Amino acid sequence: MSKRSTNLNAATSAAIAATLSISLAPAAARAADVLIDNGRLHLLTGADHGDVLATGDILVRDGRIVEVAAEIPAPDGASVIDASGSIVTPGFIAAWSQIGLVEIGLDAEANDASPEGPFALSAALDARDAFNSASTLIPISRAGGITRALSAPTPGAKMFGGQAAIVALDGDPATSIVRGGAAQSVVLGYGGAARAGDTRMGAWGELRAYVAEARAFAVDPESYRGRTIDLARFSLADLEALRPVISGEQLLIAQVHGAAEIRTLLRFAATEKIKVAILGGDEAWVVADEIAAAGAPVILDPLSNLPGNFHRLGATLENAARLQAAGVKIAFEAPGTHNLRLLPQSAGNAVANGLPFEAALAALTINPAEILGIGSEVGTIEPGKIADLVIWNGDPLELSSRPTAVLINGEPQSLETRSTKLRDRYADPKPSARPLAYPADE
Repeated sequence: MSKRSTNLNAATSAAIAATLSISLAPAAARAADVLIDNGRLHLLTGADHGDVLATGDILVRDGRIVEVAAEIPAPDGASVIDASGSIVTPGFIAAWSQIGLVEIGLDAEANDASPEGPFALSAALDARDAFNSASTLIPISRAGGITRALSAPTPGAKMFGGQAAIVALDGDPATSIVRGGAAQSVVLGYGGAARAGDTRMGAWGELRAYVAEARAFAVDPESYRGRTIDLARFSLADLEALRPVISGEQLLIAQVHGAAEIRTLLRFAATEKIKVAILGGDEAWVVADEIAAAGAPVILDPLSNLPGNFHRLGATLENAARLQAAGVKIAFEAPGTHNLRLLPQSAGNAVANGLPFEAALAALTINPAEILGIGSEVGTIEPGKIADLVIWNGDPLELSSRPTAVLINGEPQSLETRSTKLRDRYADPKPSARPLAYPADE
């Protein structure tokens, strides 16, 4: 590896090397070693996630980062990825999606994202049972810099969506499901209360009834099983699945938008001692201080700024910036699972509307990791973390930038997708062997 100039002085380089460089494995070179050389490293560490190594290296061994420094000699046999002139970030994380559960939304055979039917289970559904690691959406998302995602069923005919799973987008059925039971989802307020007259009061009444039944079931399951209950409304399997929610162990992701709905959610969570995250939150900025005081994160779409109904009259492109300024932890929701690759573009729009650049990167990396409970494993570039890394050919939040290399669990990933295959197939079409013949004009 050649020496090179850096815009860090010697003292700074030495301090960074002493702070960040640790050895987690024997020094002997291994075939699995990967060295990312000479990149601009956005570490996402520090109090404001703003630590940047202007020119630095990353050594990966056995799937994890073992050293980060201004310069690391390449171990014998290591694969070296030249990142000169490139930005390196942690892999981006989709905090909300139906990746692996939906292929074609309007085709029931290719859509396991939202259960339907009057007797369908809800909370007891498990994304792991339907997750398809061979989904064509996974390579497309991965080629856009997305390395992990929450794959979450969404509520259908009943109150809850089901057990969401954290998945790695490596396409390997043996390793792609990282953690099951990572979160539970519920839709509240406008559009989420069809079973109770489509009113907010009906939705909250139904949610409180379900939580009360779940608590009664948890106290004495055997006695509860002997009761006569409306199984169409309170499935025993659903009540069992809600145990980690009512105990405060499992995150409840609640889709709400209006300020009034959000206040109700925060009161409900405090009373029931339930851990919640806000999904959507178009008017979250109105109650930003209350959300920050409650410690509830918000997963939002930075491009949502239209007053689509009376619960979104306050929607604004400055939502992300205002929430971040108030101390709310934010992550980003893409415009649909088929468009997870657009998460960086959405983050760039948030920056254009006042969100600091490093805060936008944090909303794509360490923030969703911490919201989903995997912040000790991914989300930053530092020794000990899983090596989910992306090398970009430009500013990662610019529309024209693309990853040139993606590592998941320390393994370089293919950036080939169905789209690139079609592009290559028809990029230089061969002339037809027999030209089309048309009748002569009469």
